[in-house]
Amino acid sequence: MDSRLPLLTVETVVFPGLVLPLPITDTQGRAVVRDLVENGGELVCGAIAVRDGYELGDRVFRSLYGTGCAATISEITLEAGDDGPVEITLTGNRRFKVDQLDSTGDYLLADVEWLPEELGDDPLGTATIAVERFRRYAAAVTEISRPGLHIGSLPDDPGTLSYLMSAATTLLTPERQKLLEAPDTTTRLAQLIGLLDSELAAITAIPSLPDTDMSWSTMHPN
Repeated sequence: MDSRLPLLTVETVVFPGLVLPLPITDTQGRAVVRDLVENGGELVCGAIAVRDGYELGDRVFRSLYGTGCAATISEITLEAGDDGPVEITLTGNRRFKVDQLDSTGDYLLADVEWLPEELGDDPLGTATIAVERFRRYAAAVTEISRPGLHIGSLPDDPGTLSYLMSAATTLLTPERQKLLEAPDTTTRLAQLIGLLDSELAAITAIPSLPDTDMSWSTMHPN
């Protein structure tokens, strides 16, 4: 995989293995998809979450996080009469850290450093605790919200499991970003345990949630 990626700036955090439908509404994003299609080959880009931003005419100015996820575009949905894609489907692949940005073209290009997937000190033990908390969280959400959060069998691999639960838990973007940036699987799972404990405490104190889609996407094995 190339270490220079065209960047899609997105409103959520994309995790490795996550399959995510994503609307493309800005000029830069459409240009990324257009060029990938015209150049042929694998449709790979970098997906990186927005801290904040604003629009000025046809240009979008955004402050971005420094860590993102390379992703493959598997589907492009076009709208009749429109000259660009309105929705794509992304599959997260590998995490990266941005080394340098090139903003001279129609969209951002990034030279990236690929981040390793380290297990940490106790991935299996920490995963056991995290799964117990996650099942309690899913049961609590399902009890107070429809359609709820229904889970079946979970993957055995701690790394895949950590990303799946990170994607499935309702969190703010900074919290999701911290999980993406975790240095290893054990650390990510430990962070999830703390976040799930906080969510469970909040549900117990105020047993209602905002009207939001709690479903989670199918994870795609790398």
